[in-house]
Amino acid sequence: MAKGAYYFECMSKNIHKGDVHNIIKKAGENQSNPEVYDPNLYIYEEASTKRVIAKGPGDMAINPLEFAGSQLGFKGLSVMWVAGKVAAATSSDGPADRSFGPLEPTMGNLLGATSYGVAIQMTDATVTALSNGNYLLYGFKGVQANMGGGRPLVWFKSADYGTETDVSWEIQYQAYTSRSEIIPNGQIKGLTPYNINLGQKLKVQTPQGSGNVVEGDPGNISILNLTTDQMTCGISEVVEGTAQPLCAFPLYGNGLDAMVPIQKVLLTFSTKVVNTGTVIEQAYSQSILIDLTSSTHRAVSFDINKGWSWGGYSWAQKVEADSNVVPLLIDAA
Repeated sequence: MAKGAYYFECMSKNIHKGDVHNIIKKAGENQSNPEVYDPNLYIYEEASTKRVIAKGPGDMAINPLEFAGSQLGFKGLSVMWVAGKVAAATSSDGPADRSFGPLEPTMGNLLGATSYGVAIQMTDATVTALSNGNYLLYGFKGVQANMGGGRPLVWFKSADYGTETDVSWEIQYQAYTSRSEIIPNGQIKGLTPYNINLGQKLKVQTPQGSGNVVEGDPGNISILNLTTDQMTCGISEVVEGTAQPLCAFPLYGNGLDAMVPIQKVLLTFSTKVVNTGTVIEQAYSQSILIDLTSSTHRAVSFDINKGWSWGGYSWAQKVEADSNVVPLLIDAA
């Protein structure tokens, strides 16, 4: 029996010893295997408010733990198994150092984060006008896919902006399934998410959309439906510390969807109030489409009267209000 520790990390909310105890217990109930998923076999240590270490045997699988965490409200929970000597705890509330030493490969671990970002510069007058007008900043993310019927989703929204506003995200992905229908302005919710890397596949084994992550085809994220039930699937990506869905595709019974996230982001200010995960087809207002394929960071400007500017370089383009954004964000391979 391998000895080591499980690292439970949740950047969306605080997590404590008792929470991890309950997550392990819930996973045992889901798997009908309380002997393996026995929370009493572990010694718990709170490394920070976002991270708990559970020291003990390494017999538990990663995906059931992450799924149980999502059921208990710990969105985007990441679990990693470290064999042998356990790294010392840290009091930092930032993301965990993922160089844990002798790390055993486990399905569903998040990729080591590569940071991307867009800096938005605005004048005091523009910021004041946006704030007084109750404008929100919305973001949408691009994806390449091998099937039709996909739609972009509201990836993030924020009322926190100023004269120098930074939007940042990381290459950390989840694959999800949902029972929500893909309809204009409808919200995709009730997600069953799994941490996943490029080159891995989510095998859906139940009509509720649960399954497990295995090795897949290099370069893409695929979702294989082993049931005869149609559902919705897609990819989430971490933005401002939280994994949010960025696209939705129909997943038919016994079907296979393959997707590749691409580094294109569409930004817009709008007074329209919608939730993240909402299906969109048209731009809410004048927007900017930014390509970060050749550079991880870009700088743009926004003026309340003149709109977006970026020096006229080829890595961005203006998108007028009411334009169809589906072909801009969903690249049919």
